[in-house]
Amino acid sequence: MHYFNRTYFEKETDQWPMISLIFKIEIPLIVFNILHTWLFHWINLKSVQFHNNWASIMSILYIQHIVADCAWIGQRVLLIQDSFTDPFESDLFIRLSYIRAFCLFLGLSILPCLIIERIYATIHISDYESKLRAHIFYTLLCLLTIIGSITSYTYHKYESSLAIFTFITISSSLGIMGNIILLNLNLRYYDERSEACLKTRYQITENIKVCRLVNGIVFSMGGFNGLMCITIITDKFNLSTYTSSLSMFAFDISAIIYSTVFPYVCMHYCKNWKATFLKLIAKFTRQRRSVQPYTTPESINKAGLTLKNTKGEVMSEYTTDVYFQQLKLSWA
Repeated sequence: MHYFNRTYFEKETDQWPMISLIFKIEIPLIVFNILHTWLFHWINLKSVQFHNNWASIMSILYIQHIVADCAWIGQRVLLIQDSFTDPFESDLFIRLSYIRAFCLFLGLSILPCLIIERIYATIHISDYESKLRAHIFYTLLCLLTIIGSITSYTYHKYESSLAIFTFITISSSLGIMGNIILLNLNLRYYDERSEACLKTRYQITENIKVCRLVNGIVFSMGGFNGLMCITIITDKFNLSTYTSSLSMFAFDISAIIYSTVFPYVCMHYCKNWKATFLKLIAKFTRQRRSVQPYTTPESINKAGLTLKNTKGEVMSEYTTDVYFQQLKLSWA
């Protein structure tokens, strides 16, 4: 989707052979990135870490990246061909650019949609866990499709990169602010509703975990996200042909690093993801392990055992009694 002036590098510089080699090296890296992304897309669906709506929105994020990578490979193959000269003279190259832009802007707009989904989870906190409410996902999917289509079209037709950058920045900022508000609100609910039913407390805990996951992604990966957005508006900086063309590499490096590291940041906050990933690794290592029955050492006193809540905190004696009372009511 970034314009690369091959004619300039062939006729005005002696760097085209090196750049052509870099493009050829990129192709297997992108193929690996596709397989890596597909693996974690499968883990996302297999693990069932959070509500189905959340997992479905995360699936969109992975699928759009796989589609964008396929278009990316197509553009690289065209650029390194001897008969290829100007991207603007190739209809196929332009179509692939539309696809990449659609996927990119759709992906950059997912954060606010994830927060909208959590707003619904907070509003319907008493029964959100037990009801699918698939209309929430399909509504957000339609919204993302419209955003991706409009931004991709205007980006190519009207050079609206600055307007798109502003839109993404504002919507992402609102999403981050909304996530912080939801986190504090659910933490307050957790403290105030200690005697609520188990379904409600489960949903409150899930909301807290999701909000912390989003915070982890934003604070650890936000730099790469911002760099990708800045490279999109390089046409507004009046850069030279050389600098503008090379900004494409900054975008490529950021995209590869972001998409590779992102699943592991998610896995840090998702125990089910980590368990599924480790099981998969264990299958390929083919290590034979003997499982021994667990025996409690005599030195451990049963009175020293503790019960922890869903947040991993030690429960007081009163809270423990309430917990088992709720279990009896749920099983009655």
